[in-house]
Amino acid sequence: MAAAGDERVAGGAIAGLAFDLDGTVYLGARLLPGAAALMRALSDQRVPYLFATNNSSRSTAQYVERLTALGLAATAANVLTSNDVAAAVLDARGLRRPYLLATPEVEAEYRARGIEPSETDPDAVVLTFDTTLTYAKLRRASDLILAGLPYLATHPDKVCPTPSGPIPDCGAFAALLAEATGAWPTVLGKPERFMAETIRARLGAPAAGIAFVGDRLYTDVRMANEHGFLAVLTLTGEATRDDLVGSPHQPDLIVDDLIALHAHLRREGVLA
Repeated sequence: MAAAGDERVAGGAIAGLAFDLDGTVYLGARLLPGAAALMRALSDQRVPYLFATNNSSRSTAQYVERLTALGLAATAANVLTSNDVAAAVLDARGLRRPYLLATPEVEAEYRARGIEPSETDPDAVVLTFDTTLTYAKLRRASDLILAGLPYLATHPDKVCPTPSGPIPDCGAFAALLAEATGAWPTVLGKPERFMAETIRARLGAPAAGIAFVGDRLYTDVRMANEHGFLAVLTLTGEATRDDLVGSPHQPDLIVDDLIALHAHLRREGVLA
């Protein structure tokens, strides 16, 4: 494991980077230090990068709008959400009518992709980070899970970081439903292979040439460890150095923020 400021990192040359968003690139409406300069340098020097987030409370279009408003170059092609992965998995499995626990904007995005959420005749249950969650939705989902429908969740994050502190996220909702049903969903986002495979395909690089930058050990660092990416932990979000003690998920590089990562990439020759 490398400490902040180390000049060498195992894993070979970096051919592309993927960044978590919440707690890594921004926190709430605030861009985190170094994010704008680093993304500008990557764009100017044609180093492939994308934003890969588990946060499924917003549509891709909303993320593009938000990132653009913060001054970052973002398009649908370089924004990957766990909803993208979920929609692809549903399509591959022939599940077209999920009972979808999601915000209205996210539900509309699924419909635009040919997935028609159904409350009356669903063929699966899909749990997202639904910030419009109600007891009625939870009860209906519980009934359907107990009835044996395939049960998927976009991601396992227990909390989402905000400027005022962490708030319950999809993993917390899944834990609630697990207490009621005894069932745990098939998880599709980080750290699972579904997200990792999509990142590799989007960046067009081998796993060993991809650096994944995030602020969580149990999603970001774990995915990098398990799928052959270079694991970069930034200390701007959830994880702290104390959390590393005894953790099975260890980063290859620790940086205080994206300013430090930018400096590291210059030392490594990835950026001029």
